[in-house]
Amino acid sequence: MADTTKFSLLRKILRAIGLSEAAVNELFDWISDRLADEQQETSDEQAASVFPYRIRDDFLSPAEHSFYHVLKSVVGPRLLICPKVSLSDLFFVKSSDPREYRVHTNKIDRKHVDFVLCDPQTLTPVAGIELDDKSHSRANRRQRDTFVEGVFAAAGLTLLRVRVQHGYQAQEIKALLEDVLPADSDEVEPITTQAPTLDQAAPPEPLSSNGHQHHEEKSVVVSAPVCPKCGSEMILRTAKKGNNQGQQFWGCPHYPRCRAVVAYEHVGV
Repeated sequence: MADTTKFSLLRKILRAIGLSEAAVNELFDWISDRLADEQQETSDEQAASVFPYRIRDDFLSPAEHSFYHVLKSVVGPRLLICPKVSLSDLFFVKSSDPREYRVHTNKIDRKHVDFVLCDPQTLTPVAGIELDDKSHSRANRRQRDTFVEGVFAAAGLTLLRVRVQHGYQAQEIKALLEDVLPADSDEVEPITTQAPTLDQAAPPEPLSSNGHQHHEEKSVVVSAPVCPKCGSEMILRTAKKGNNQGQQFWGCPHYPRCRAVVAYEHVGV
């Protein structure tokens, strides 16, 4: 019940106009509750405006920091090194079932790989690297490691494992990267694996038997092909802008996570 000593003048006025003591008390109880709610909301807003965040000093552990510099000396400008990359930034779940999508997405949502090597031109991931310390001998870590290895294998991305050491030899790291490290030569052109965007990917008009473009030929739609990257059934799309505006092509339904495209061929009838 509200303190009867509060708002004494207002209480007298309310009683003077005929409200009973019980009605006045009930009214002031309601007013007190509303005032308490307002104060709590103000307090919550003030708390929300505070940002108690600071930069971590251990973004890389001493072992990761040491390995990074040796790795950098080995790969040079041939590969870009990205530390601590979330698995959800590397991979996506191929599923049209919302529940299945959510379950498998949650499995990778809070996991990361210590280092990712990328093509310096396209930023396409080339390989992941995990540093294994003593904690990886625990049963729960072994289970986690097996799962992560399965994710990389399913996506076709190499995962390399390096045992944590006090020091690392550049030659040993170079030997480990033998299969993913590009040739060390200025004459070698970087391999571009980046797929064109949806607006750029439409194939040109097919040619008729006399070598001229046949714009008036009737056509039937062929069955949707399977995405060469993730195996999903592709969708027929039309480029909305760019040099291929108005032309059709097959695009992956998971775009932009999967940018694979296939030329659309008209079948004459």
